[in-house]
Amino acid sequence: MSENPYATPQAQSTQSALPRAKAPDTIGRKIVVGCIVASLSAAIGLFSAVNRFASGNIAGGIGSSIDAVLIGAFAYGLYRNSRVAAILLAGYFILGRLMILTVGNINGLGIAVLIALAYLSAARGTFQYHRWLQQERRFPSSQRPRLSDDPLFRTPAIPPSAPPTSAEPSDAATTASAPAP
Repeated sequence: MSENPYATPQAQSTQSALPRAKAPDTIGRKIVVGCIVASLSAAIGLFSAVNRFASGNIAGGIGSSIDAVLIGAFAYGLYRNSRVAAILLAGYFILGRLMILTVGNINGLGIAVLIALAYLSAARGTFQYHRWLQQERRFPSSQRPRLSDDPLFRTPAIPPSAPPTSAEPSDAATTASAPAP
């Protein structure tokens, strides 16, 4: 808090009291698979860069390390559900493979198609995630807890008052049958 008595009041916490709802697994799975594939691709690129530097190919090592850093940055963006990073990752990979194909090298085309499909699926998953997030903000789903589900909100039911039993005379009955002085 500020020492100034005329300062405007500040909120203690900016987070919502309700926990965020979790995205459906079908959407999250696409993004996670794309992130894992991109991380593995970046690790392989980094390993390739180290091998090229060790063999004395400095230009190839620099190219591979730039490739690994870019793919790693896009993988982190994909991990953060960024649509831009997902599109750039898919486009970067597809453009790189097209450049290799124009030279006439078709080695590894099958695995390249699978990786491209994983990246495109992850990009599609990020768009689905943001569409779901927008829908969740507009119309919250039933995944969020309701106030009536809180056990502290519930109060025990008050039992109805039981009628007096005949074994114990009530105060009203004893005063009515008592003789008047």
